[in-house]
Amino acid sequence: MLCEHLTFDYHVNSVSKPAFYHIWAVRHIRLALTDDMAKIVICALVKARFGYTNSVLVSVKIKNVVRLQRAQNAVARLVA
Repeated sequence: MLCEHLTFDYHVNSVSKPAFYHIWAVRHIRLALTDDMAKIVICALVKARFGYTNSVLVSVKIKNVVRLQRAQNAVARLVA
């Protein structure tokens, strides 16, 4: 390990917190959107944030992976 104090905690917070906010916001208008429109909006707002995050999760703590997975599951529930 490079340094024991070098973690992804702050990065995971800065990715998952806005994602949950956007998920919460889209839920308010979800019934007014078609399924295709909802998928496009969610992908544009939330899933784009996770695209680059997944590629650097090599030696990340399990708690951080779980937090990101929880946000991705919330996106899937909203769209499906």
